[in-house]
Amino acid sequence: MSSRQQEVIVKLARLHGITIGQAEEIWSSFGTTIATHISSAQKNDEGYFIEDSFPIIHIENFGKFVPNKRRIKYANHCITYKKKQNEHNTSDTTLQE
Repeated sequence: MSSRQQEVIVKLARLHGITIGQAEEIWSSFGTTIATHISSAQKNDEGYFIEDSFPIIHIENFGKFVPNKRRIKYANHCITYKKKQNEHNTSDTTLQE
């Protein structure tokens, strides 16, 4: 866990009067719940995320997590970049042979 995350957890624990261990457990639970939903998000045939396939995730007793469309677009951009890098690396190795 990064120091920034640890700072946030400590501040939230103090604000809500809970132990740091409880705050870390809640943080972990949020991460697991969100990761489970996001990893089940559908991709199209080319491997890109479909923006509308990301559901709004309701976390009991805490609220909801609304996916950020801009970050989904950025993830698709990263997929495109990685594909181009792989193509470039593949073409370099075929030229060397």
